[in-house]
Amino acid sequence: MASVPNSGSANPPPPPPVWDAQPRQDGTVRYAGFWLRVVAAIIDGIILIVVTQIIALFFPMPVTITEMVDWQTVIENIQASMPTGLVAVSSLVVWAYFAFQESSSARATLGKRALGIRVSTADGAQLGLGMATLRAWPIYLPNAAWLVGAGLSWIVWLAAIIACLAVAFSARKQGLHDKMAGAVLTRQ
Repeated sequence: MASVPNSGSANPPPPPPVWDAQPRQDGTVRYAGFWLRVVAAIIDGIILIVVTQIIALFFPMPVTITEMVDWQTVIENIQASMPTGLVAVSSLVVWAYFAFQESSSARATLGKRALGIRVSTADGAQLGLGMATLRAWPIYLPNAAWLVGAGLSWIVWLAAIIACLAVAFSARKQGLHDKMAGAVLTRQ
């Protein structure tokens, strides 16, 4: 029996991920599914919670303690506990986080990059800032609507949930917000 010379490692490590990778050569597109996008949203949410908590240090929180007897009183107390400036700044930060990263050459937020998800147009082009803003509305608009009133915020929040849940039922894994912006999310 002849021995095979040892070339070092039997299984070399896989190459690192490439963020500017070209579409797959075999013509198949792997869309980012609902649960993968949920995990990416959790990662992005953790990052944004940390940033928002740091920003909140600069806004004094009013203390309102009253008897919670009906829903109207509960809503008024919640609105009073949310400084308008903090809501406005946090909405702006959330918008900027998603819109600027998804319209950049990276084409993904930090959470999406960690999972190899890329946001692009249906033909693979980079989204512009306007389309990335439109695509991100379910994330920042419910907070911004809070500035108008809690009732409107809940309606926008419900619409955002429905838009995002549509991902699970679409063949191309597009939510309503993705379709509005002409975007698809693919896996590397």
